[in-house]
Amino acid sequence: MSEWQPLSIRPQIFSIIVVAVIIAICCIIYYKKSKSLKANEAPSGYVLAVEIYVSYFRNMIHEILGPKFDKTTPLFVFIFTYILVSNVIGVFGLENPTGSYTVTLSMALIMYIGVWVVGFKFQKLSYLKNFCLKIKTKKGKQIPVFINPLEVMSNIAPLISMSFRLWGNITAGSIIISLWFFFTNWIWMNVPVIGVINLLGGLTGAPIRAYFDLLSGLIQALVFTMLTMVYWTMAKGDDAPAPQVEIIRQSNPLIR
Repeated sequence: MSEWQPLSIRPQIFSIIVVAVIIAICCIIYYKKSKSLKANEAPSGYVLAVEIYVSYFRNMIHEILGPKFDKTTPLFVFIFTYILVSNVIGVFGLENPTGSYTVTLSMALIMYIGVWVVGFKFQKLSYLKNFCLKIKTKKGKQIPVFINPLEVMSNIAPLISMSFRLWGNITAGSIIISLWFFFTNWIWMNVPVIGVINLLGGLTGAPIRAYFDLLSGLIQALVFTMLTMVYWTMAKGDDAPAPQVEIIRQSNPLIR
């Protein structure tokens, strides 16, 4: 307890600022370049890449959530970009913002609040019936009797699972990388003369970091974004969800 300093500034604070600056610069560059295009001029280069990037998420939203959610495209683009950039900056020696549970929990809260907003928007007060035990009448109607604790707990579970999934994967990757550098340093210290510098860790660290910070970071950003869409789709109460929802639901036992 003597080492616990809850009011100390965490290294992730600086990384959060760096991520915000990087995203802001990318947006400003796109805005400047798109404004300079003529009306009859086709986009190219950076502008074309950004438009393809945004169109990918717009198509994904249409397939999973439906065209009515087209206005949420900037939100999902930002969520994916923020997680991806937060993971990628670890390659440059900065702390991953997603390595802090506060960050991942905050992002999961966005998903969780969105579930309730979508649920009430499409099902109105009938959305609350999902948390009740029901009895069937002779006419086949279902009447809610009282609150089902299991349904309430299962509704909260995604908030915990999504935040811990993202935080746990990034933290586990950081621990594995640290252990590898400690291990290679221990081996290399036994090499005479040149053992002062951990050449083995320097040579093998790059591909390991590329996997955990780039590849794994990309996968975690995509999984978080798609799971958010899936939970929102389920909150709509559609009788026939999109095929992508069924695929993700079968591959993830935490999705009801």
